[in-house]
Amino acid sequence: MKGYTKIQYTGLNYEQVKEFAGDKILAPYFCMGFSMLSLYTPDGFVTVNEGDYIVKDNNGNLSVNKGGW
Repeated sequence: MKGYTKIQYTGLNYEQVKEFAGDKILAPYFCMGFSMLSLYTPDGFVTVNEGDYIVKDNNGNLSVNKGGW
C-alpha cells in the first residue's frame, strides 16, 4: 500500500514495535501462551496479536492488519 509503513509483531520484537508506535502501544501481556499488545488507534484501543501488522498512515494514525498484508 502506497503511503503506509508497517511492522509485524512477532511476540519477540516489542522494542522495535515501541520505536515504531511510540506512546500509542502498551507493554506486552501474556494469555494462554501468547503475547499480545494494546494499541491506541483513532477508534480506541485494539489488541495486537503475534503475527499481526501495525500499519501507520501518512498522518501518523495507527491501525492493525490481522492475518497478513
